[in-house]
Amino acid sequence: MGLVHDFSYLSQLTEPEVGERIFGQGVNSEALRVCVDQQRLMVGGTLRAARMAVSSIYPKRIINLGGGFHHAYPEGGYAFCVFNDVAASIAHLRKHGYDKKILIIDLDLHQGDGSKKFFAHDPTVITYSVHAESWDKEEFSGNYDIALGPGIGDTAYLSAIQTSLPKIIEREDPSLIFYLAGVDVAEDDELGDWRITHEGIFSRDGLIDRLVGRRRMVIVTAGGYGKNAWRHSARFFAYLTSGLTKPIASDNERLLNAMKHISRQLPVYDLTADKADEQDDFFELFVDAGKRTKLFDYYSLYGVECALEKVGIYEHLRRIGFPMPYMAFELDHPNGQAVRMWSSDSKKTLLMEAILDEKTCLDNRRILWIEWLLLQNPTKAPTAERPLLPGQTYPGLGCLTKVVGLLFMVADRLHFDGIGFNPAHYHVCFLAKGQGYFERPRDEARFRVAQAITAGMNIQQASQALANGMRCGGQTYKWVPARMVIPTSDEAKAWFARDAYQHEVEKYAAIELTKYGQSRTYRRKRMEK
Repeated sequence: MGLVHDFSYLSQLTEPEVGERIFGQGVNSEALRVCVDQQRLMVGGTLRAARMAVSSIYPKRIINLGGGFHHAYPEGGYAFCVFNDVAASIAHLRKHGYDKKILIIDLDLHQGDGSKKFFAHDPTVITYSVHAESWDKEEFSGNYDIALGPGIGDTAYLSAIQTSLPKIIEREDPSLIFYLAGVDVAEDDELGDWRITHEGIFSRDGLIDRLVGRRRMVIVTAGGYGKNAWRHSARFFAYLTSGLTKPIASDNERLLNAMKHISRQLPVYDLTADKADEQDDFFELFVDAGKRTKLFDYYSLYGVECALEKVGIYEHLRRIGFPMPYMAFELDHPNGQAVRMWSSDSKKTLLMEAILDEKTCLDNRRILWIEWLLLQNPTKAPTAERPLLPGQTYPGLGCLTKVVGLLFMVADRLHFDGIGFNPAHYHVCFLAKGQGYFERPRDEARFRVAQAITAGMNIQQASQALANGMRCGGQTYKWVPARMVIPTSDEAKAWFARDAYQHEVEKYAAIELTKYGQSRTYRRKRMEK
């Protein structure tokens, strides 16, 4: 580490104030020790990968399952980066006689500002970074920064790389590449505000592999936050090691596939049979003749109960203290078809209420529309760790994922193209991040701006701030509901993947960011020909 970082900094790594500066919050001495040790090990991994990459006895692609700490500067760590592993590895190679030109390709969501600082005056190391915002705007020979702004989708992202990087590789002709394959650009990333799909990330990684060609390359994972981040990296690594190209499903996608499997196991008779059918009573079959008795003219009350049991919702309710829940339909509700569940047949404690309808949008496609969805546990009190979200009277039931899975089962069986709703609060659509999109590009752009201006807040803080009205750039941003759709058919997914939709989103995002004072650094640098 002493080859790249100041000794005075390295000698202070046990001090809490240094940890607070790096991680943005106070950390005790033991937590700081663990973090420093973990990053030290990952630096060792990148260094080992670099030594292997320059040796002809190893493959041309060497992967370190870690690293990419590109915010660390010579004088200290920053933004969760204690050491700069790529800089340390390059310094090690130079010390041991490797004098060929090196290119750093940094495709993390954030600028590789630390790496840029390390090699600002070193003509033998070229830095290339495509990111959302330029934290360091100084320009140096051999440094290429492309700041695209927030809310970027596949089209603009891949185009920016394709139109700039081939020229740089041809001009600079590096022998060794360090690739920071950050996946915090993903649409399902829990911290990022870009909308790059799983396919888009794989296309990016494949493009880099093709452009690098026969040159040798070290790959580090860099940023990626959330329990699904691993799958984007794993797909690229599987391709490099075995040629596999198959997508890796997210947790939500695996859940939905499981729900579809369960749905297809349920006999049609169980889903459609009325309880009256089981009673050998001729007259009960004609009670309220002509009145709608089935949800979407398909699901009987008994059928819905069978589905709730099958997916484990009834089991969950019994486990949290509701052994005998009672359900009823109101299929002539003014706003659609209502399904309600109480804790018992006394109907004193309402647990669930859904008002569903069928609408058309996305060029006349059929959408399963959620007019209203309530899941609450009136017997439970909010806590300091889990305060109420805007719009909540009581804490949730803890089974939202399974309920949404049921709606996907309905959409699959009845051939809807998507599930739609008007999110009354920011947290509702945030939970659908990576799955749902706003029908109008302007509304999708506003959502992405909301993500940008609430960066660093937890979901409760962000939703509450936007519900109250949040001051930004002399303007007040207040959450406004708009039509959102989670596409379930291939046709609906293709509708949102269109270049025209993505271009409109990016255009409106630029307008909205300017309005709220967020655009000062969101400019794409013009590349020299």
